[in-house]
Formats: sequence, structure tokens, C-alpha cells
Amino acid sequence: MAHEQPEPKPFPLPPHFPVDWSNPEDEKKAWMYDRSHAAAPITPMTGWVAANPWTEGTARGFKNAGQPISLFCDRFNTYYFNSPHPTVPPEEMEEAGLHAEATLKALHPVFNDQWENEWLPRVMAHHEVWKSFDLEGASHAELLAHMDDSFERYADLWDIHFHVSVPVLVAISMFVDMYLDLFEGSSELDALELLKVDHNLSLEVGYQLWDLAQKYKDTPSVANPIRTKSTNAAMSSFVGTVEGRQFLEDLKALLNEYGQRADGVIELASPSWTENPTPALTAIRENMAPNAKDPRANHDEQIKERDAVIAAAREKLANHPDDAKGAFEMFLAAGRSGSQVQEDHNCWIDQGGLHHVRQVLLALGDRLAAKGVIADRGDVFYLVPDTVRSGILDGGDFQQQIADEKTEMEKWAKISPPPFIGTDYGPPPDNPVGKAIGRFFGGPPSISEEADLVTGTPVSAGVARGTTRIIMNIQQGTRLKQGDILVAPTTAPPWTPLFGIAAAVVTDVGGALSHCGIVAREYGIPCVGGTVVATTKIPDGAMIEVDGTAGEVRILSS
Repeated sequence: MAHEQPEPKPFPLPPHFPVDWSNPEDEKKAWMYDRSHAAAPITPMTGWVAANPWTEGTARGFKNAGQPISLFCDRFNTYYFNSPHPTVPPEEMEEAGLHAEATLKALHPVFNDQWENEWLPRVMAHHEVWKSFDLEGASHAELLAHMDDSFERYADLWDIHFHVSVPVLVAISMFVDMYLDLFEGSSELDALELLKVDHNLSLEVGYQLWDLAQKYKDTPSVANPIRTKSTNAAMSSFVGTVEGRQFLEDLKALLNEYGQRADGVIELASPSWTENPTPALTAIRENMAPNAKDPRANHDEQIKERDAVIAAAREKLANHPDDAKGAFEMFLAAGRSGSQVQEDHNCWIDQGGLHHVRQVLLALGDRLAAKGVIADRGDVFYLVPDTVRSGILDGGDFQQQIADEKTEMEKWAKISPPPFIGTDYGPPPDNPVGKAIGRFFGGPPSISEEADLVTGTPVSAGVARGTTRIIMNIQQGTRLKQGDILVAPTTAPPWTPLFGIAAAVVTDVGGALSHCGIVAREYGIPCVGGTVVATTKIPDGAMIEVDGTAGEVRILSS
């Protein structure tokens, strides 16, 4: 029986956020302000990439995953919005949803094999093309053709991304639903405890940073600059000693392997660690501290706890029918595989793809700056591909245009966007994909009126007290010290080393299946997501208590 849908109606637009619908069809879509992926205004180039290759690849990915929806992305008033949109008429949606669910269930048993043997090699082939291209030696025409080719490759990465991420999130979410049905009185966090992974790339980066810190913590010519100087000053001082030069070689090797990561997964203007190693040096500094925890030993403890919980669950299921036990084992394996790939695919696709496209655009920025078309190579991100092409081929002066774009972004940065714009079609469908997406972004916030209480989604269990550090972007992570509590708008895989420093994590956005939830559980620290107001309500430096089980943050003193 088809479910009756409410009558579509416009989302009310606040007076401070009028929207100029340049395409009238856009007003008919339900657009969500996606703070999880880009809380701050995004540059024009990032907006163009989101609306074109990103959206094109996303549409293919959902289709290839057998899902009757597409995802549109765009830039409104400089902010990043996206809009899931059905690809079938409303009367066919229920049947299409059942087909989509069956497709996902069929994929779960073979998902890991498909990732390792089909999707990941396809991703790495794109990386090899980018790595082998001579950005400096190419002619103008060759570099412009490489830009176009890079956008096509980026679209393919996002095809793979959504072909992968939909079954990943659904596998985890369906395991949670099954666990709640099987074990009366259990919670979502109880179920997610079983899905901690043996290994993923985010954990590996933390291990490598730990190893580097241990190697040099007792070497004054390396350790002292890391502990006391800025990134630029420390990097300069290393050149002057034998030990410092060896450290630079070791750091370069680490960054060549793992440094293709920036602040988030959307903004092309954000430098990666290979360009600004401040996040890596911050993690190394804190891993040199006397009270630093060995991340391998810590993770081993988490895995022992996980295995004990799994054994207890199997014992409880001993007298259940074989079908129930078989379903438990299948979804457990699929969920754990999904938890690993959720982090790994982000490193290779979201982060790696962003890094390589950024390098192509910076190479074009160098040429535009040399021609005097723009003032600085980084200004290329305030243009779009057509103006880049025009500047390379015909010259010109885009400096005033760029200054205007920067002024526009600064203006809108002071204004908070509404959560939704466009047309409201009611709540998302109650199906496995809808539930998984809900668990990724988190449920509707319940904002406390108590002055000393912040509430959100419980995403990693436990209780911890510590000093608040409001970290708005990863470069500010230098302020975080061992035992502090990280409070941020959101987190992404490049933030993972900070989880080894923090006693707990609190975010404005994100649910149990978001990055902050998955990684906090791997590190065994409390985390509350989806608070909406943590970065504005909690004072920096305040002593707070984070209850990740209840989803509450208590401000003890400011």
C-alpha cells in the first residue's frame, strides 16, 4: 500500500537569507544546508565542482547502487547545500524502494570483495594518472585538457563513492536494527560496539604519527622546535641539524603516503598536509607528551572489549533459530566491513581526489598569477573553469572580480543559513536508506534551555571531564592538548589524530554513523554529536563533562 505524502510547500525563508533562484527548477527541490561537510562558505570553484562533476558522479553512483534517488549539490549565498531527489514518480517510489532494498541486501555478502578487487583499483588508477602528469612541463593547452580530464575523473570517483557509501551505511544501520530486535533493552550504541574494526587507514595514520613521535621525542634538535615553535619556524630549524634533516625525510615519507588530506572533503581552497603539515606536527607534539597513549595498545584494548561483547551476543543467540544466527553473522560481517570502508574510501576518494584536483587548479593558478591575471595562485579558487580557461588563453585581469567574491564570502560568513530552503516534501521515507542517512546526519536536535546543558545525539559511550577547546578548523588543532575536550562544528578523517589527544569529542553536527561517531568508538572516548550549538554555547576553556551514553554535555565552570 502506498504511503500518502504531505502536500509540498515552500520552506519559510528567514529575511536574512533571501535566495535568488537563478534556475526556477531549483526552488522545487528540498535543499539541506550540509554543515557536516562544509559548515563555512565555500569558494566559487568549489561550488562549481559540487554542482557539476560532483553532482554528475553522485547521480551515477546512486543509480549503480540501485537506488531510486539522485543528489544535487549547489552553492546558495556562498553556502553548500544538497538535495536528494527521487528519480521515479511518487506512485512508483514504494516499489522502487523495495527493489533498492533487495539490491543492497544482495550486495552485502560480496561487498568487501568488490571494494578490494573492483572499486579500489579503479580509484587508484585515477590517482596514478594524476601523480604521473607533469603539471609544470605541460603546455597551456595540455594543462587545460588535464583540468577537463580531472573533472571527469573526479565525477567517476564520486560515482564509486556513492556506489560504495550507500551499502556501507545501510549495512551498518541494518545491523543496528537487527540487534535492537534480537536483544530487548539494548541501545544503538550497544550494537555499534560490535562493529569496531581491526584496522583502517585513519587508525594507521595515527600509528605512523605515534611511531615518528617516539623515534624523535628524546632528540632535542627535533623535539624542542616541535614543542615550542610554529610550523614554519620548526620546519626551518630542522634544516640546520643532521637529526632535523633526517626527521624531514621521515616526515616527507609519511606525508607522501598519508598526507593527501585537508580540513574537510568539499573545499578545494583548503591545503592538504603535504602543503601545510601543521596537523601532523600537532599530533607528533602531543604523542611526545609523557601522558600520551600508545594508539595501538589503546585499540587492542577496544578490540578485546568488542570481541567479548560479540561472544556474549553469540551465547545469547545459542537457542535461536539457525536463520536468526545466520542473519546475525552476515550483518555483523557486513557492518564491520562497512565501518572499515567508510573510513578508507574517504581517504582515497573524498580526500585523495580533492587533493589531486586542487593540485591541477593550483598549477593553473601559478600560470594565471605569472600573467598578472590574478594576484596569487590560491585566487584560482575564486574563479570557475571558464574564467580560468579564458585567463590562460586570452589573459585579462580578474583581480577585482576575485576581491568582490572574497567580500561576498566574508559578508555571508556572518550570517547563519537556515537548515532547509526550497520546497518541503515531508519526512524522508522509512526504509533502510532513509534510516541510514538519518543515523549519519543525526536525528532532529533537542536543544536544552538550561544555560549549563548542551544536548545532542549519543554517538560514543562513556563519560569524561576536561577543558574545552573550540576547534573550528584543523589548523586550529594546535591548541588541543592531551586530555582536552575537542568541540568542533564537525570532523573528517584528517581530524582522526586529534581523537588520540582528546578525552572526548563534541560536535555541532553528525550522528552515530558519521566520522566523529565511528572514530570516537574506535578510540574508546565519549562523543556527543548533532548538538547544533556546542561551538557557540560552550565557552572555550570551560571545564565540561561529556556523557556520550546519554548525549549530554554539562558546563561545570567557565
